[in-house]
Amino acid sequence: MPSSDSKDPNSPTLWQKAFLRDAQWRKDELRALVFWLILAFSLFLGLFYGIAGFHGLPCFVSFFVAVVAVPSIYWTSFLGVDDADYGGKMELLGDSVGTGVAMFVLAWVTMYSALHAS
Repeated sequence: MPSSDSKDPNSPTLWQKAFLRDAQWRKDELRALVFWLILAFSLFLGLFYGIAGFHGLPCFVSFFVAVVAVPSIYWTSFLGVDDADYGGKMELLGDSVGTGVAMFVLAWVTMYSALHAS
């Protein structure tokens, strides 16, 4: 007898739903998607800033602006999700930002040191 929390085999996975407009989201699914989106975006920005040789406070400021703005624009414009239905913007971003900062700094420092250290 299947349990009540078993998933429908025909339901889309998290990554498939990420590309569907107006899909129905559970709070834990949306938070997981935002977590992985921020982690991937942080890795990309860290690698880009390190390769480009950027350094200093403007990099941190632009990272924090981007890490809040990009996911917010994605879930409101593309997914059609109202963040108020899920506890607000900070509820969705809360667990993800700290890990994203760590990923950004690790990628940034590693690439900068590898390519630009004398």
